[in-house]
Amino acid sequence: MFGESSLKQYRILFVERQHAVEQELLPTLAQHYEIALAHGRKEAVTAVEAEMPDLVLLDVPSVRFDTTRFCEDLKQRWPSLPLFFLLGKGMRLDKFPRAHGFLRHPFTLRQLLHRLSRVLPECNGVVVAWRGLQLDVAGYSLTWATETTFLTPKQAALALAFLRAPEKTLSRAVLMQEVWGTDYLGDTRTLDVHIHWLRNALKSMGAPFQLKTQRSEGYRLLSLKAKKGTSPEITTES
Repeated sequence: MFGESSLKQYRILFVERQHAVEQELLPTLAQHYEIALAHGRKEAVTAVEAEMPDLVLLDVPSVRFDTTRFCEDLKQRWPSLPLFFLLGKGMRLDKFPRAHGFLRHPFTLRQLLHRLSRVLPECNGVVVAWRGLQLDVAGYSLTWATETTFLTPKQAALALAFLRAPEKTLSRAVLMQEVWGTDYLGDTRTLDVHIHWLRNALKSMGAPFQLKTQRSEGYRLLSLKAKKGTSPEITTES
């Protein structure tokens, strides 16, 4: 079932019976959400009763039970529980109970993450912004202009550390403590990899920012244009 997390992660109950779908989607979904699996109707209802997820993700083509009856049962017992359908090619949406979102096979993982981010509630979400670069802390998404890229929880925590202290050099010790909660510096390859991923995320969006290496000191988040001295903006969505 669901685990514990130091950062807020939405809980998704993924209902499916096709091993190939599970193998393809689960690793990426687990980077952004707490995921529980259910393969049958009874198992899924039991999981909702016990854990109360934030969303039920139903892979309609793979399940072997009456999806309409299943969804109507969920809606009757938990009216506010969001449902998201993964539909097969040619399946008519009007043949299913009303859902909060849907995608048709085939789709990309990026498309799925984008759709899910629009469905899951964002109240209590904190957005940290600096010169137009915005981090949705709870949603693990980084946005520049009209481009959005999704991060893992650790990547988002790393981005948050830089956005809270723009243009300031953050030492490896500080970053290891803030992101991984450790003072151990015997092996910082994990930090190096995450710095690399965050740089790639900025580059993929065309964002005019740089994570500059300060030799023997650490890293700094710099803007490649605009004036210095602007403080980060922190807003809370309600």
